[in-house]
Amino acid sequence: MLGVPVACCTTAEFIGAFLDGIQAIKAAQSARPLFVTYLNAWCSNIAGRDPEYAQILRNADAVYADGQAIVWASRILGSPLPERVNAADFILDFCREAARRHVSVHLLGSANGVAAKAADTFLSAAPSLHITGADSGYFHDNKGEILRKINSSAPDLLILGLGVPMQEKWAMAHLEELNVRAIWCVGAMFEYHGKARARAPVWIRKAGLEWLFRLVLEPGRLWRRYLVGNCVFLHRLVSARIARSPSA
Repeated sequence: MLGVPVACCTTAEFIGAFLDGIQAIKAAQSARPLFVTYLNAWCSNIAGRDPEYAQILRNADAVYADGQAIVWASRILGSPLPERVNAADFILDFCREAARRHVSVHLLGSANGVAAKAADTFLSAAPSLHITGADSGYFHDNKGEILRKINSSAPDLLILGLGVPMQEKWAMAHLEELNVRAIWCVGAMFEYHGKARARAPVWIRKAGLEWLFRLVLEPGRLWRRYLVGNCVFLHRLVSARIARSPSA
């Protein structure tokens, strides 16, 4: 997808394969954690101008299609993806399956208290889920303390919500020193389940218009991302499609 390999999978396949991978590394006592993140149109645009972030995506163990625009674009480019795989949509199912498999998690990201509220939501859905901690993403002056806290609790999975591309760069910078089996970047997902941000109704999400819902709620913050960013992504997509055509 415009230079980034994207996993061709359904949501159910992603959940199963990811948890299988975590359990395999846990059993093998492998030193290097799995690194999993996502791609949407905005991420793709950032990767197009940020070589470091683009390389991180190419080196990830899996990048899934978080945005509906990526699914539509995959069809235009001739390699269709089966569906959108969005963490905020399936995280409760993921937590239930993680609990069943005895996979522990640690939440890191968003403003003070948001990850903790998200953890409460996850535990309501999966009471037996082992959450080793839920910490704010505003820890820059206490990075060493956060690393020690995560390593001392030794979760199987660190779920990281610091925003793109900060979360991916932070994860890659600390991949070798974290005592975890996997790192999963999820962007603003804690904010939805921690009741800090409204989520679009299901019918809007299914129509691929969640970006418009977010734009209406936060026009001052998001106009550049969606009004400019969508045009940039469309231009890059059309250019790639023309480059692939037989007459190009």
